[in-house]
Amino acid sequence: MEPSGNRRLIQRRIQHLGAEVDKVSRQRSLYRQRRRKSGIPIVALVGYTNAGKSTLLNALSQANVASEDKVFTTLDPTTRRIMLPDKSFVLLSDTVGFIRKLPPAIVSAFRATLEELEEADLLLNVTDFASPHAAEENDAVEKILADLGLTEKPKITVLNKIDLLLEKGENWTGEEALEYFLSNRPEIDKNMVLVSSAKKWGLTGLLQKISQTLAYKIWFQA
Repeated sequence: MEPSGNRRLIQRRIQHLGAEVDKVSRQRSLYRQRRRKSGIPIVALVGYTNAGKSTLLNALSQANVASEDKVFTTLDPTTRRIMLPDKSFVLLSDTVGFIRKLPPAIVSAFRATLEELEEADLLLNVTDFASPHAAEENDAVEKILADLGLTEKPKITVLNKIDLLLEKGENWTGEEALEYFLSNRPEIDKNMVLVSSAKKWGLTGLLQKISQTLAYKIWFQA
């Protein structure tokens, strides 16, 4: 295809994306109104693209949400109601994956999908712990959150894909894997939770952490 043909194809794709974002934005505005009326706390998943947010949402809610290894797979955020260990409920919402050096043509589209983060009670920053660029990717996420004015939001860092860092051939259990990382990775602090969304490891601990953080938020604001 000629360069001019490529440009036309890209332009059509951007126009289509813009139309889809407008539609999604209107839908999400209605959804947010309904959620506000419900009074149920909102927990939003954020993170670099391919960090495993949709897989985590699937694991926590058993929802059949698309989880592909592609940028912007989750353009229309998906929300599910899940129950915490204290028997209370939260609305868990997925969002589009962040990337570094976001192309200017889709900045507005990208931000439109993140409107609901402003109303979230808690952010789960899902990080691909197995990525060789995990630190840089997390820095990019933190920068975007700062640009969106969300640095003061309560946040839990979820270190995902821990199963990919274990030696292959060994028959690890979830408990053994969590104990291994907690004993050998001193950089893991109390605001971080280790999980493997694919293996469903660490999910109980994550739900407990969500419950504790929301309870502290309610107590602190009272």
